[in-house]
Amino acid sequence: MNAFNDDDFADMIRQETEFEWEDIKDDLPGYPAAVLIDIMTELGLFVNKQLAQEIAKRDDAVFYLRKLIQDGKHWRSSGPGDGLSPIHVIHILPLIRNKAAFELLSDIIRYHEDDLNYWLTEDVPGLLVAFGEEFIEPLKEFTEDETLEAFARSTATEALGALGIIFPQHQNEIKQHLIKLLKTTEDGTFAGIVADDLASFHDPSVMPEIHKAFEEGRIDDPFVDEDELEDIINGVFYDLDEDNFKRNTVDPLDHFSMKNIERL
Repeated sequence: MNAFNDDDFADMIRQETEFEWEDIKDDLPGYPAAVLIDIMTELGLFVNKQLAQEIAKRDDAVFYLRKLIQDGKHWRSSGPGDGLSPIHVIHILPLIRNKAAFELLSDIIRYHEDDLNYWLTEDVPGLLVAFGEEFIEPLKEFTEDETLEAFARSTATEALGALGIIFPQHQNEIKQHLIKLLKTTEDGTFAGIVADDLASFHDPSVMPEIHKAFEEGRIDDPFVDEDELEDIINGVFYDLDEDNFKRNTVDPLDHFSMKNIERL
């Protein structure tokens, strides 16, 4: 793919779709949510920041975004938008940043774990972080659902870890919540992930709980090593921790960028 520099993807849209961006961009503020979302679908890969922000401004956007998510054809690579519309949706929801948007993103994580694939572990924790401080309690509630698969559930524990760093006044309550999850979960894989999230706080006081979880066989994950968790707490993998934190605090709008298109 040739490199382009236009932030609104006008050249790409002209070459790859039936739209002319210059012809529609000024009319976007007057379009209802349903029409904007149809345009998003038609643009496929080439959804820019202006369109994403216009969708997020509509009071009824979540209603129409939910309808899109519930239509299975949008998840197929052979379907409308080449299967990318749901991925755009999960990045628009944190821009809306209200209860309905959070609930829709939670439902997508819950019911479309396999469909999200790469984006589940790479992008979703950061999208949950973008909802901010007022969504810490709903995130805690989400992590308590034992019916969730370990990696779907862990998107919220990872988000809580990042929020505990961003909002240090909540750090102790988040650590205590993660310790409770470590003690009570019956999912050995999830327990290992929670232990890793606890270790990211670099707080030696959590290590006894992690040791106990290993001793009692509650952590059952070959990829989680007790000594390595202790090294994380002691800052041995500081650079990796910094990279993870940076990934989890990316602006959701960055998804609608040239850099991201070139990555995809």
